Amino acid sequence: MKKPWYLKTFWIYFFCIVIPVLGYVIVLLNLDKLKDTDENGHSEKVYYLTIATISAVFWILKLTPRTVQMFVLAIILTFVAGGYILKKFKI
Repeated sequence: MKKPWYLKTFWIYFFCIVIPVLGYVIVLLNLDKLKDTDENGHSEKVYYLTIATISAVFWILKLTPRTVQMFVLAIILTFVAGGYILKKFKI
């Protein structure tokens, strides 16, 4: 019997979010099994690697000094606010 799709993707998400290094290894070892593109033109490979990268950034940021954490948080909030303003006023 074939496994449901959500069981396969759950474990990939779990490892990419909780243990990003292991998520990288799993995705890179299974590149041939992941779809190149889906119906919307998105690649599963890039999607899972992006999730693992973002999760790795948060893990690394957790290990940095408090001042660096606040600096990075301020930069992220600036980009989010700038994107909202650009979208709101359609600049």
